[in-house]
Amino acid sequence: MAISDIYTARSGAITVATTAVTPILSVISPATKRGWVVGVRIDVQSTTAIVGSNVWFQLARPGNTHTATGLATVPAHDFSAPNSLASSATTWSTAPTVSAAGVLWEQELPQTSGSSWEEFPPAGYEWGIPAIATGAANSGLHLFVTASAATSTVYLADLIFSE
Repeated sequence: MAISDIYTARSGAITVATTAVTPILSVISPATKRGWVVGVRIDVQSTTAIVGSNVWFQLARPGNTHTATGLATVPAHDFSAPNSLASSATTWSTAPTVSAAGVLWEQELPQTSGSSWEEFPPAGYEWGIPAIATGAANSGLHLFVTASAATSTVYLADLIFSE
């Protein structure tokens, strides 16, 4: 029997055409409940970047106070379980920035169509989603991409988490 409910926050297709650090997915817990990211999936769905280009993915705490817009409810994997208390976001009026001291996971992939990676840390090594009010400083965990070529690239990302 599972010790907690499992949820998957999905980015959907996110197009980025810059070499700047760009958030693509956030999971934000309320002040009343902490969550745990138990898995990360990342994909470069399509790009025309030249051979030798790379993309850097980072799961990090924010380095600023951000404002997510269009917060989405995340349903449980078990259809009889309640929706998550945490929310997901792919848009922000004030986007999160990477906290250099708050990077929890990183992975570099070739910036070529079809590149993908997934990682599920061993039990006890999950990445914590702080129980801090939505929109407050340090709230949530955020997935960022940084491409080496400013070419229109479509990314897909999942953050699998538990409560």
